[in-house]
Amino acid sequence: MALEQSIGAVIKYQPSLEAKSSEFLLLRNRRGFWGFPQGHKEKGESEIQTLIREVREETGIRDLDIHSYIGDIRYSYFKGDGMRSEKEVRFYFATTPTKQVKISMEHADFRWVTLLDALNMIDHAKLKLILTRGHRKGLY
Repeated sequence: MALEQSIGAVIKYQPSLEAKSSEFLLLRNRRGFWGFPQGHKEKGESEIQTLIREVREETGIRDLDIHSYIGDIRYSYFKGDGMRSEKEVRFYFATTPTKQVKISMEHADFRWVTLLDALNMIDHAKLKLILTRGHRKGLY
């Protein structure tokens, strides 16, 4: 079983350097689960290049300031063909001065929410752990 590698972002809305906002971007996939922008690393891409490309493809956000690595999660899931796959996702913390989002076809909805609301909306325990880890590190 091959390990799939993806890069993801916890994105906080920050309209200016002085402004303190506590809104985070969540995307709802077609199966109804809330999470963060993330996607596969393509051959020859750095993690940061993957992050910028995936955020742009999934949200339309082009103005992104990447601050810090948060942590990795690893999980197993079943693909559409019934085969089991193992995935590792590396998460970074980023900010954006824009609230305008244009989601891709792979998502059904998006919301800017508080940290507490994000923790309540996210179903997957490992995604909650990433959000909590960034908070504990003092990133937001």
